[in-house]
Amino acid sequence: MASAPVAGMTCAGCGVPREGRFCEECGFDNDLPAPPPRSVAAEPAQSSLWTAVVRADRAWFDEVRRREGSEAADMDFPLYCPERRFELDREQVAIGRRSRSRGTNPEIDLGSPPLDPGVSSQHAVLVARSDGGWDVVDLGSTNGTSVGDTTDVIEPNTPVEVPAGVPIRLGAWTVITLERH
Repeated sequence: MASAPVAGMTCAGCGVPREGRFCEECGFDNDLPAPPPRSVAAEPAQSSLWTAVVRADRAWFDEVRRREGSEAADMDFPLYCPERRFELDREQVAIGRRSRSRGTNPEIDLGSPPLDPGVSSQHAVLVARSDGGWDVVDLGSTNGTSVGDTTDVIEPNTPVEVPAGVPIRLGAWTVITLERH
């Protein structure tokens, strides 16, 4: 039985009544700052300008195994993992793994084979910036998210700018790069 929305709790992303952290209507993470007001003219331009390119990266996998030691000893790098592309067509784009039991259905679903065992169901979110760029926010994932050349994980729930071409590393082998068209 679904619980009823709590009086006075509305989604900061779309304004509909909500029950918990993630809006059932638009998927907005209400633990993040409210998104900038939507502009009808800006929305199509935003969606047509950016693509997230997802690939398996052997160097990142080797780093994760080095860091995690015996906990990662049983992981194998996938024999085949095709590059995937996702158009960034909304103000927020969730990254994670689809989970019926948790009610998650991220736009960038990293749960398809080969499943990256280090990606959380609600791992991170890309948030459109008012200047046309993107931030990434780790949602308190188990294994963290790194941006750029460093292997240090970013602070959870803190937006970090991601320029075009700068790698976002998460999970055991996943690297996401944003491309501007």
